[in-house]
Amino acid sequence: MWINADTSKLSQTDTVILANNRQVLAFQKTWGLQKGNSALPKALSWQQFLQESWQFLEPNSSQRLLSNNESRTLIERSMLKLGQNEVNSRLLDEVIKNNDYCKNHLIEYAQLSQTNITNCILFVDWMEDYQQTKKNNNLLDINDLSALVIKHPIEISKPYIYGFKTLTPVQSLLLDKIGYQVLKGEPKNPQNDNQIFQTTEDEINTVAQWAKDLHAQNPDKYIAIVCPTLNREHHQIKSIFDQVFSNTLIETGGKSYNISLGLPLSDYPLIRHILNILTLCQQLQSNHISTDTFNAVITSPYISDAQKEQSARALLVNKVLKLEKTHFRFSHLKNILDATPQLKNSIQFTLTQVSKTKQPHDQWLSLFDNCLQNWGFAVDRTLSSTEYQLFNKYQSARLGLNQLSQASETITMLNAILDLKKWLSQVIFQAQSAKTPIQILGSLEAEGLVFDYAWVVGMTDEFLPVALNAPRFIPSDIAQQHQIPHSNFALISKDAQDTLNNLTHLAKSVIFSYAKTHFQSEQQPTPLFEFTTHHPPSAHKYQPVVMDNLTDTQSNPITDTQVNNGVGILKDQMACAFKGFTHRLKTHTFNEPHIGLSRMEQGNIIHKALQYFYQDIHTQKALLALDDDKLEGLIQQKILSALNYYDESGFKNIEQIRITQILHQFIAIEKTRNPFTVVSTEEEMHAVVSGLQFTTRLDRLDEMDNGDKVIFDYKTGNPTVSHWCGEAIQEPQLPIYATSKDTQGIAFIQLNADKISIKGLSKDEESLPKQSARNSCKEWDEQIIIWEKILNAASQDFQQGKAQVLPNKIACQYCEYDALCRIKK
Repeated sequence: MWINADTSKLSQTDTVILANNRQVLAFQKTWGLQKGNSALPKALSWQQFLQESWQFLEPNSSQRLLSNNESRTLIERSMLKLGQNEVNSRLLDEVIKNNDYCKNHLIEYAQLSQTNITNCILFVDWMEDYQQTKKNNNLLDINDLSALVIKHPIEISKPYIYGFKTLTPVQSLLLDKIGYQVLKGEPKNPQNDNQIFQTTEDEINTVAQWAKDLHAQNPDKYIAIVCPTLNREHHQIKSIFDQVFSNTLIETGGKSYNISLGLPLSDYPLIRHILNILTLCQQLQSNHISTDTFNAVITSPYISDAQKEQSARALLVNKVLKLEKTHFRFSHLKNILDATPQLKNSIQFTLTQVSKTKQPHDQWLSLFDNCLQNWGFAVDRTLSSTEYQLFNKYQSARLGLNQLSQASETITMLNAILDLKKWLSQVIFQAQSAKTPIQILGSLEAEGLVFDYAWVVGMTDEFLPVALNAPRFIPSDIAQQHQIPHSNFALISKDAQDTLNNLTHLAKSVIFSYAKTHFQSEQQPTPLFEFTTHHPPSAHKYQPVVMDNLTDTQSNPITDTQVNNGVGILKDQMACAFKGFTHRLKTHTFNEPHIGLSRMEQGNIIHKALQYFYQDIHTQKALLALDDDKLEGLIQQKILSALNYYDESGFKNIEQIRITQILHQFIAIEKTRNPFTVVSTEEEMHAVVSGLQFTTRLDRLDEMDNGDKVIFDYKTGNPTVSHWCGEAIQEPQLPIYATSKDTQGIAFIQLNADKISIKGLSKDEESLPKQSARNSCKEWDEQIIIWEKILNAASQDFQQGKAQVLPNKIACQYCEYDALCRIKK
C-alpha cells in the first residue's frame, strides 16, 4: 500500500498534508520505497497540521484544545440545558455535522437566524451556548484552529498537499494565505474489468477466493478489497473470509487478511462486562437491582473466582429468576449467597463503599476503578491478545472523564456511568493485526492509495452517485450557496466522477463488481460504469452426511425412586413418554418478568386466604353461625394476610377486591352443602406409586357427617372431571390422593370470576353436590382399581426409561421442550 506521487522533489524539511491518517502511513511507505533510508519529511493529516500549526504559533497559550469527544459532550449539554428533552446519538451526530459544515464552509450563525426557520434558530441557540461555554472555560475545539492560524501574523512554511478531492472554503483560505503546492501523481493507464453476480454472498465468496489464490501465487504483492458499505457488510464479509481462509477461530493478529473497520469500544463484550459491573455497583448502593444486570455480572468470566464458583453462580441465577421480578432489593439475596463466598464478599464490599450522592467526574472515575478492583476484573482470567488491547484502550479512554470535570458540575453515579458509556461509544477501536498484504477497506479510506491488485465490490446506484444531502439545520439555498457536499446535483456529479477516478487508479488493473440482490432486495448498478460480464451463480458443494438410525425411545432405568414433582412426572408420562422422561434432565423453567400479579401468584394468594380462613372455621356449623359483619371481617383479615408478602400497588388493591367477591360466592355454596368438618388444610402427604416415592400437598380434607372423607383441590382455571377417567389420566393429582390415602371422595373447587362450583366424585352421592363425573367414571370402588392400574403402569414406564415421542392431543400445549422434541406441530 502506497500513494501515487513523485517524492523526488521533497526533502526532510518539507511538510506534506494528506487527506487522512491512512494516506499518512502510505506516504511513509512510499518514501521508503523511493528514497530508501533518507530522513522523512513531516507527513500530517489535516487535523494534525492544524494542531501542530497552532502549537507552533501559540506555544504558551492558556487555552486548552478540546478533544472531539469532549466537544461532543459539551454540545449535548448545551442542547439539554436549552430544553431538548432527549438527545439521542443520531440527533447529536446531525448537530455536530451541521456545525462542522458551518465552520468549514464559512456559514455564519446569524445567517441561519435570519431565516426565521424554527430548526435553524434552535440550532443557533445550541451552538451559541456551546461557544459561550468554551469561552467561559478558556477552551478551543478543532474548528477554531483554522481561523486562529489564518489571523496569526507569523508565517508558516509552505506545505505540499495530497489526496484532497475538493478543498473546503476554510482549507482554501488557509492554504491560499500560507501558500502550498500539490503533490501530483504519476500518470497511469489502468485497465479495468467488471463482474455481475446474482447475490452479495456469491460476490464476496468469489472475491475471497480470488484474494486467497492471488496471495498464494504472489505473497509479496498488496491486495485491496474495497467495499463502499463496509459498515453494513462487515459481519457477512468477516464470516465468508474466515471460512475461505480457515481463520474462524484465529486471533486478529494471526489472520490472513485485515478488515479496516473499528467498532465503538462500548460494542465489545469485554467493555460491556465492565459497564455492567459499574451499573450493578450503582444498583446495589441504591438498593434497586436489575435482574438482567445482576445475572450478567455474576456469570461474567472476567470477575474473580468465575471458574471456581461457576456452578454455584449458575444456580444462583436460577434462584434470582424464580423471584419473577425485573428489579429486586438486596434483602432477597441475603439467604442465597452462602454458596458463592467470593461473590458475597464482592457484593458486601460494594455495599460498604461510601460516596457522595453527587461529585465530579474524576472522583467517580476513582470509585469506578475501585469497583473493578473489588470485583477482581481480569485478575483470574488470562486475556487474549485482543482482550488485552481492549482493556488497555479502556484504561486510556476512561481518562476522558477527568477532562469533563473541568467544565461540568457535580453529578450522580448513574449519570457518571452514562457519561462513561457515551464516551466509550465514541472511541473507535480496532485490534492490532499482523502485517498482511490483503486489506479490506472502505471507499473513502482507499481513495488516493495504490496497490498491486484491487477489487471494488458493491458498485450499485446507492454508492455512486450518492443521494442528495439535506442538512437538517441548514436551509437548502444556503447549503447550495456555500457548496456543502452533495447539496446539489452538480456537486454530486463531480464528486461521483472524482471517486470513480480514484478507485480506477487503485492498481494497474482493477475489478469492479455488483450483485443483483442483497438479502433478497434487488440492486441496480451505478450508471457511471458499464457492466457486461455475468458471473455464474456459485455452485456450493455440499457433501451429504451418511445418516445413522438411533433408537432413542428407551433410556436406562432409574436407580433413585425418590423424586420431586411426582404428580407432574406421572401426568407427563401418561401424556407423552418423552415429556415424562424430560424430568430426568432436571432443567428449570421460569416465568417471564411481568407487571402486576401473575396467574400463579393469584392462585397462591387465594390458596393462602382459604387456608387461613379454614384454620379458624373448622365446621359448616361455625360458618353458619357467623353474621354478615363478622364473616366480612374474617374474609378481609385472611385476604390481607395472604397479600402481606406483596408490595403495595394498585394491582394488589384490585386483587383484594377480586378475591373478596370470589370468596363470598364460594362461601355461599359452602353453606348449602351437607354438614362437614375441615380436617386439614395444606397437609403434606407422602405418596408411593408402584415404588416411585414423592411428597405432595393436599389443599383441603373434609369429613362428612356420614363419615366419608373428601379431598378438595382448589383450581382457578376451568377443571374437568372427565380428565380423570380414560385410558390416560390427564389430571392425576386427585386420583393419586384417592389411591394413596383412605378417602371416599375427591373434588375440584373451581374458583374464578366466571364460575364458582364444586366438581367431583364420591362413594356416597350425598357427600358432594351433583356429580357429573358419574357420566364418565365408574363407581367409586371400581374406579379406584382402574386408577391404581393406570398410575402403576405410568410409574413403571417412567422408572424403566420409556421415552418414545407419542403425545396425546393436549400434551404439546404447555410443553417446554420444543427444541428437543421431533414432533411436528
